[in-house]
Amino acid sequence: MYRIIICDDEETARKEIKALVLHLMDIIGEPCLVQCVKSPEQLLKLRQKGARWDLILLDILMGGPDGLRLAEDLRRSGDETDVVFVTSCAEYALDGYRSYPVSYLLKPLTKESLRPVLGRCLSRWRQEPLLHLDTGHGGSAAVAVKDICYIEVFRRELVVHCADREVTGMGALTELAQQLTGRRFYRSHRSFLVNLEWVAGIQRYHFLLKNGARVPIAVRSYPEAQKRWLEHLS
Repeated sequence: MYRIIICDDEETARKEIKALVLHLMDIIGEPCLVQCVKSPEQLLKLRQKGARWDLILLDILMGGPDGLRLAEDLRRSGDETDVVFVTSCAEYALDGYRSYPVSYLLKPLTKESLRPVLGRCLSRWRQEPLLHLDTGHGGSAAVAVKDICYIEVFRRELVVHCADREVTGMGALTELAQQLTGRRFYRSHRSFLVNLEWVAGIQRYHFLLKNGARVPIAVRSYPEAQKRWLEHLS
């Protein structure tokens, strides 16, 4: 499911952009979830709670060049989500490119201007690494690696906890850990594998995740866990 968030302080603009996006995604044939917020502050609050998107359609002028500051803050924090600036003013175009946006579109959006940009973003998204999970009885599920918060073994099953869902499957945690080597995952406990991108903090024997979850750390692994997380932050 492709996830898009529209950040614009004008209600009419939000509605028009959302309707156009849904129309184009239906033509393209890609299921999507479109969310709207009216300020950078709302978007950041959702992100701090663990929300993630594949594309941000971002107005620049919201009482000032707030969209530029938001994009720069996201990049400084390591967020590589695709950003497309959508604005009625071209004045800030050069400043905006410091945040490496996918594109810069002028209002009002049209099918002709937005569709090729969506196409480029979708092409990049489809190339994201996936974890393929055996769900039993010949079934399988594909999960975007970046969406995985942590994986645990529960009652002899693997439970993959994602940003917006849980997927249960079969297999060994050791095998998954080997597949995810080099992707910022750390095995904090014999039954838990955590994505360090989702870690907000650490306390004795637990990782605290951005979505409020707690992932156990084995007692003897605690010093190493602290080291790995600090290395990740640097």
